[in-house]
Amino acid sequence: MYKEFETRASYRYLKEVINSLEEPICMLGGWAVFFHVNEKFSKAQGRPYLGSRDIDLGFSMGANMEQSALMQSIKTLTEKLKFKPLSFRLVKEIHTETQEKIKEGEIVPSYFIFPMYVDLIVDVIPDNFREVFGFNPVDEPLLKFAFEKKEHIILKEFGKKLLLPKPEVILAMKINSLPNRDKGHKRVKDICDAFALAWYTDLTPEKVDLLQYLKKSSLKKCSQILTKEDYLKAGTQLGHDAEEIKKVFDILLV
Repeated sequence: MYKEFETRASYRYLKEVINSLEEPICMLGGWAVFFHVNEKFSKAQGRPYLGSRDIDLGFSMGANMEQSALMQSIKTLTEKLKFKPLSFRLVKEIHTETQEKIKEGEIVPSYFIFPMYVDLIVDVIPDNFREVFGFNPVDEPLLKFAFEKKEHIILKEFGKKLLLPKPEVILAMKINSLPNRDKGHKRVKDICDAFALAWYTDLTPEKVDLLQYLKKSSLKKCSQILTKEDYLKAGTQLGHDAEEIKKVFDILLV
């Protein structure tokens, strides 16, 4: 799915990013799933859970955007870690052989360049957000469950406190995003993550109520787009039978 170099480099810079930001740091996306499932997955499979290419960070937007955690994080990531703004993302180009940042002006063939992205995701978008930050953000409304309703856990990694939305909240995020995935590997990764959250955490698929987070129509839409080929590809990555994965999704999306 992802090249080993990509996830290894992402993990290295994940540590660097976490060490640089003020805690607690809200993790989303593939690395949040990794921290939730890796212990049980590793025991069962004898290998680490799938890594991620990108680093996804979540932020709660209050009234004072100038003093927000998002503003402080952007300053730290751009000024200290030398990431460059690219729309709602920050990016640093990494050399695939040295795993070091490519220096400005350095000429490197494109096939040696790995773009390391940090995605900045907010719970709500204030009216004057673009005026303050200079870009239009990606929002994830389900973040309100982690921030406002305290549906999260605090985990310590790399010596810092991470705020992880509970497995069922991230599972809902994954289910909601699946129908919009236009890249095959992104869809398969979301299927893997959703299954892993249902299988390798304390969740029981039959007891997960996704309707507290999503509309019935969202569950139906997800169910309709998943194919046998998707399950087969996910099964290859996870070491699970495709029918087993499909059965879990049938339960979750009922």
